Amino acid sequence: MSRTSQQLLDELIGEAARVAVTSSRFADHQADPAAFAEANRGQLLLLIVRYPKLRTALADQYADRLAGADPLLRQLTGADPVVASAAAAALADRKVLLPQPRSKKSEKPSSTADERRIARLRRDIEESRGARDRARGQRDWATRERDEARRQLDAALTDRDDALTVVESLRAQLSMARREVAALTADVAHAAGVLVEVAAPVDATPAIDVDPRETTQARVPVHPQDARLVAALDAGKVDRESFLQVMRALQMPWPPPSPQFSAATRDRELTVKPLGGGTEIGGSCLLVEVGDVRLLVDAGMRPRQPLDRSGPPLIGEVRGGRLDAVVVTHAHHDHAGYVPALVADHPGLAVYCTADTAALLPTMWADSVRVFDRRVARTPPGGPELPLAPYSQAEVDQAQRRLRPLGFGASAEIAAGITIELFPAGHILGAAGVVVTAGESRLTVTGDVSNQAQTTVPGLIVPQSAQGCGLLVIESTHCQRNTNREAEVEQFLATVQETVASGGRVLVPAFALGRAQEVALTLRRRLPDVPVLLDGLAKEVARIYEQQTEMRPDPLYIYGDQVREVPATQRGELIASFRRGVIITTSGMLTAGPAVQWARAVLPDPNAALLLVGYQDEESPGAALLALSKDSRAGFELNGARVEVNAQVSKAGLSAHADRRGLTSIVRTVGAQGVMLVHGFPAAQREFTEHLTRLGHRVVRTGRWQHQR
Repeated sequence: MSRTSQQLLDELIGEAARVAVTSSRFADHQADPAAFAEANRGQLLLLIVRYPKLRTALADQYADRLAGADPLLRQLTGADPVVASAAAAALADRKVLLPQPRSKKSEKPSSTADERRIARLRRDIEESRGARDRARGQRDWATRERDEARRQLDAALTDRDDALTVVESLRAQLSMARREVAALTADVAHAAGVLVEVAAPVDATPAIDVDPRETTQARVPVHPQDARLVAALDAGKVDRESFLQVMRALQMPWPPPSPQFSAATRDRELTVKPLGGGTEIGGSCLLVEVGDVRLLVDAGMRPRQPLDRSGPPLIGEVRGGRLDAVVVTHAHHDHAGYVPALVADHPGLAVYCTADTAALLPTMWADSVRVFDRRVARTPPGGPELPLAPYSQAEVDQAQRRLRPLGFGASAEIAAGITIELFPAGHILGAAGVVVTAGESRLTVTGDVSNQAQTTVPGLIVPQSAQGCGLLVIESTHCQRNTNREAEVEQFLATVQETVASGGRVLVPAFALGRAQEVALTLRRRLPDVPVLLDGLAKEVARIYEQQTEMRPDPLYIYGDQVREVPATQRGELIASFRRGVIITTSGMLTAGPAVQWARAVLPDPNAALLLVGYQDEESPGAALLALSKDSRAGFELNGARVEVNAQVSKAGLSAHADRRGLTSIVRTVGAQGVMLVHGFPAAQREFTEHLTRLGHRVVRTGRWQHQR
């Protein structure tokens, strides 16, 4: 019977193999069922356990033979999944169904009482072992079911976040469009422009010189000549050329009034104090005070902090008192993520930024709300209660209404005699530095800056107004490192090309804003034959990039040709079937998002590669993966699960920050009376301070600074 049972088990596994190789996952592989069964015996036993329909089909097909076979085979194909799991665990040992050697007949005619007692004890032990094994099987089954449920929950939450990202982005676009329409109804210059177009002779409208970095306001819609207006002018005996001259005069910017410095401006000089992000990366926030006027440059979030301490560490200094305005240099969380909480405290607060940053912020803020919600949802029952999130979607909507887009080179008056001016900082789309002018005092803040052009954005342009200022506040992320960006890009492309040419896939975890779009557009332009998938929050950000630049001389068309997005409903299928090409997805540090799902599938593949292209926090899974030696990669843990690592893992540069040479060049070009280093780490800042001092620059301590006459 044992030999027959073994043959029957082989047939059951073979039948499961035929089901597996004909599934959509393996349909393209044309695998031989017999070879597949031999190579995947243990996995096929688990397949039988996991799918009740398969167990039922096997039980019906082999009902007659199962009746006389080993009980383990009937348990494997039975209705109880726990019993089936225990049977599968036992049957994984090929020796279980082999014939056992017969023991020689005892020469003793009868057993003694002690021997009978020993036999009973042995039976009890075997029964206990059987019960233990069944309990272990139940536990293992429950553990697998729990882990699978967690994975399914994470996937469902990611899909939900994808949908919410699209919804919130569309809501933000609709709200912005409504505000633009409302503004145009009271915009005399715009109305004059329309009247010029409809009254002027064809091709007579003069061209307007526009900064190509500006947004869609740079291109005025064309209105055909309207015969009714022409007839009305003729009927009223109004000279058309005189009318056009008046309308064109209305289009010209009104001369700004001469600066009138308030008593507070005259009596107190400009002071600066970092409230966050001074000697760390995260929570960037700079308080600027002139008299009783208070202005913030940035208000960012800090990673790995409790919800109630996730903002700049000294933000309490402004939350309860007067705050006149916030200038946001760019839309990354560590510079702009805390702004909705400030707007909630100060409902009339003006938030200045570029138009591109204004288009990106609602999507980034809505993503923060989803992160807050997920952190709360993952709180274990009975555990310590989490503090309230810094803000909700309602505060995001309120903050969006307070956005005040400002073009590069244009000035905005915060208070009497206190103005701000934005200038291009490179880094990402919409990134800006700011010059704050208060009377005779001038402050320049770079924000995150890159003096090298990237595929998606030009480099820094230092304005005349920044040169010779009293203080330059400059980031110091890479103040100890010199890079060769062109060489880094070439090395990245070579790794991608080599991996894809050998039939493999490359996973690129990337930050949703900036790095993902840079990588995608670089691949589209440089490797047009390589398929590229864009997943996670980066998908929606890429659409905003396209929308914001579509009317410019060099629009950023990221999608198209070989670059496409991953629909949330097809992510699981593509993870299984997409075998050649590049996947760019969030999060950049492998902490969450679709990157975790993709990494589980890519890392065990020896033909694949995983390239980290951004900053990796020392406690992030990305940093842990890079730190692994080749001998210890089997022990990598990702989001609570062990993942075998056979893929090539490396770090590519592609930095969007100025390096040591770049920062030194910026300091020299600005020529400020003093320099303050922020957005870096103390040891590196001390060394860079010594370097700048040797070059003749005066570096002030990262802390409170006051302009001296």
